[in-house]
Amino acid sequence: MFKLKIIYFLLQYTLRGTFRQREVLARFQQRKWQRFRKKVLSNSPFYQELAQREADLEDFPLMNKTAFMANFDQINTLGITREEAMQVALHAEVERDFSPELKGATVGLSTGTSGTRGLFLVSATERAQWTAMVLRRVVPIKLFKRQKVAFFLRANSNLYSSVQSASLEFRFFDIFQPIEKLLRELADFQPHILAAQPSILSAIAEGQVAGSIKIQPKLLISFAEVLNDADKQFIQKTYAVPLCEVYQCTEGFLAVTCAHGTMHLNEDIAIFEKKYLDESRFIPIITDFTRSSQPIVRYELNDVLVEKKEPCPCGSCFTALERIEGREDDILVFTGADGEMIKIFPDLICRVIARSTEGFRAYRLRQVGALELQLELESEDFQVVSAKISAALHVFLQEKGVNNLSITCKQGIERRTGEKLRRVERKIPAIDN
Repeated sequence: MFKLKIIYFLLQYTLRGTFRQREVLARFQQRKWQRFRKKVLSNSPFYQELAQREADLEDFPLMNKTAFMANFDQINTLGITREEAMQVALHAEVERDFSPELKGATVGLSTGTSGTRGLFLVSATERAQWTAMVLRRVVPIKLFKRQKVAFFLRANSNLYSSVQSASLEFRFFDIFQPIEKLLRELADFQPHILAAQPSILSAIAEGQVAGSIKIQPKLLISFAEVLNDADKQFIQKTYAVPLCEVYQCTEGFLAVTCAHGTMHLNEDIAIFEKKYLDESRFIPIITDFTRSSQPIVRYELNDVLVEKKEPCPCGSCFTALERIEGREDDILVFTGADGEMIKIFPDLICRVIARSTEGFRAYRLRQVGALELQLELESEDFQVVSAKISAALHVFLQEKGVNNLSITCKQGIERRTGEKLRRVERKIPAIDN
């Protein structure tokens, strides 16, 4: 029955085709919203009253991770408490066995990079929908040829292993394991499709260049972290194959690149309200029609997305993204000479560092009172490389009105095993303006 459900949803997505007009998409989304409100939200104690009086979407409260977790028991439609879900999820993490379910739902934990670990529930039907979307837009099925998929994750899940089929052999690689062990296992597996975080893809590419691994993937999939230009160029130079970016998080399968390399929001499965920070940057607020176990309604993420102004040649009217810039709480903040707040977006910092010099493989810039630059080098001259980057940052930030800036430099990047790599990271509170 599960595989029949996948086929059913795959046919739905295929027959739906490409939306080319925003007016047609808006009518489709409205129909989906009304059905979702009636069929799903009426079964959620948290949303039931609003659903029964047929409130419009804008009448529903804004949600974030803190509020979502605080109201976990009332939001989900399965009668699952936060305490019992957390017990199942933590047990799975400790035992590294991710197969147990609770009331027919897969239970998982987010990585907690924003400070709070989130619980998510996914039913078998939701897994089938997700799998169909992945097969339709990310991992193409090839008839009469079984493809091997290497999936690098912090934690496995029934959600991800749902991709396993007669056409796809799925293997989970635990990123808590040492990279040397993972490279040996990956070389033995010889995947056709390699899916991992940019930092892991870069590490694998480094192994390929160094000769410690030799694989020939036909497709690379990047997810979970921001893929910056430097990493993207290095990975694609090492493996001259298509690189697909997926914007996937606990809150849903939000966006994916098309055949022309443009990332589009998946607006046929969710409504994206946009909280604009400037003319092109916005924070997405999502309402996902595919989430029935744990409804996602007007959920405000803290990711900063940059909208692409030019239409994509693929013809889709789905919002096209220039890039995913990072987290809103990683926008660097400074006090100007007149006491005004100065905001610096992470992508601008990344561009300055990329242009400043060569000789480094990876970096992390943290705002911890002063700025702390951590570097992993290709060359041995740490003083020269760090001095060039520091000088470039000083010039750029002074042009923005930031004076008396202190930058400390450290060789090596401090990170915990399994941690997402955030290139620019703010560790101080925002300044009230």
